[in-house]
Amino acid sequence: MKKIFYEDINNQQLVDVRTQHGYQEGHIKNSLNLNPSNFKTYATYYLDVNQPVIFIVASEDEAQLAELSGVAGELGFTQNNGYLLIEEVPEENLQTTETTPAEDFLNKSDDFILLDVRHPDEITRPAPEKNLVNIPFEDLVNDYQSLDTSKQIFTLCGSGNRSTAAASFLESKGLNPKVIEGGMKAIQEIGK
Repeated sequence: MKKIFYEDINNQQLVDVRTQHGYQEGHIKNSLNLNPSNFKTYATYYLDVNQPVIFIVASEDEAQLAELSGVAGELGFTQNNGYLLIEEVPEENLQTTETTPAEDFLNKSDDFILLDVRHPDEITRPAPEKNLVNIPFEDLVNDYQSLDTSKQIFTLCGSGNRSTAAASFLESKGLNPKVIEGGMKAIQEIGK
């Protein structure tokens, strides 16, 4: 896989495969956060297989690139894919994803949307019902326009991986979502 430099990015699809926390702390605008396990499951929902993909990784994760390249090939991504090291991106070109602790979210009294991106079949821990909208992550690419963008959107999943991925997608559409740190696991631990 060819190494790409930040200056060489033009219209490629950017997929940041770092952890949710790495992505939240600083990412390239309009990049989609799909970690290696999520990439195989969700890439074809969000990406055009006929367009090149650039994987954004941290230098310590370069070893994952061979496997990612193989998975991309299996999924039908045939363009010249490449990778970019996040450490080589100028800091002024990075943005952060807002997060909120689960306890702070549970104490909210103003109006908002709680976007649960888990598939209904996997929900074993029900989300808080106040202002709850369930759009499974695989459907969000088509259904996000049904969200009331005048309200703050909080994304939620089981642990925070897909809610960060959902936030990355919503950010690329001009929205300003916040990720609930730790997902339903954290909410359940608070005991509300």
